[in-house]
Amino acid sequence: MKKIILLVVVALFTFSCSTEPLATDSGAISKTNDSTAKFASSAKSPSAASTSNWGDYNIAVSVSTDGSEWTYTITKAKSSAKTLSHFIIDLNNCGEDSATFGDILWATVNGVPTDLSPTEGKGTTCNPQDTTNNFVKFPAFSAASSWTLVLKFDRGYETFISAAAWIKAGTSCNQGVISAPGCPKEDYCSFSQGFFFGNGSEKNGASDLWANGLAIGGISYTQEQGNNAWDIDRGPGGDITLNAFFQLAAVRLSGVESQVATDAAIIDAYFNGMDIFSKLAIGTKGNNSTYQYFNLPASVTNTLTNVTTTTAMVDAAGTRIAEYIETHHCQ
Repeated sequence: MKKIILLVVVALFTFSCSTEPLATDSGAISKTNDSTAKFASSAKSPSAASTSNWGDYNIAVSVSTDGSEWTYTITKAKSSAKTLSHFIIDLNNCGEDSATFGDILWATVNGVPTDLSPTEGKGTTCNPQDTTNNFVKFPAFSAASSWTLVLKFDRGYETFISAAAWIKAGTSCNQGVISAPGCPKEDYCSFSQGFFFGNGSEKNGASDLWANGLAIGGISYTQEQGNNAWDIDRGPGGDITLNAFFQLAAVRLSGVESQVATDAAIIDAYFNGMDIFSKLAIGTKGNNSTYQYFNLPASVTNTLTNVTTTTAMVDAAGTRIAEYIETHHCQ
């Protein structure tokens, strides 16, 4: 008799403790913190009022004619929808030719410049890196019913209609599909250093690309100064390290520096704060005639970061940029 009573009590207790299943939005993936499941027996589940779904928001996408400016208008689909915390877009939509974080010139949220991130950061629970390592994250948003996000790229892209995206709002991060930059509308190309320097550069159209000058290492140069440096370096005592200066100048003036960003950073670091004309020296030929040349240091150490950049590093970076220009030369 005791066994029967005990079974009845256990059965009643079991049915009285059933839980409601989590509702998920069709076509979206909701990611929650693993700790919620781990401690389910001793802690309460997130309140329904703190969760969100992909369908809580309407996303309209518009693209400029040249494909370089992308506008995402995100609007709450219902008044109870949570304020956005983060919005993440997958950029890996055309293999090696995909847009990257480095190709973004600027971005705004509701008309105000914003700082973007190429990493997820902490606490989003979105884990976009499970899908891609090439993405951009918009940061925290102010409370509103609608947000207009604008991304400006350094070139135009075709529309890829099934890119992954993530919305973090409340305690939920939901994955869905949106339109995003796909393959480039035109291939990147760079003019060579010979196009920008020397006498011919004043007659071939290079002057138009010199209109805003050139900055390397934070020092600005005019086309006239560039041509002067070119003529000196092409004389006796030419320096291979200064050749890297001209290679960086070529891709920078061509507007494709983002394609060689790592090597550009090395060259910039070496020439940081260095006016190359302050390094002019006088040499003597065998017939006792003199000439000018650039006497560059073997290495430069950044006093703030204590990072040293050597001429060997700069020379190698210049060589790689030259190889890029050779294979991506503008016709």
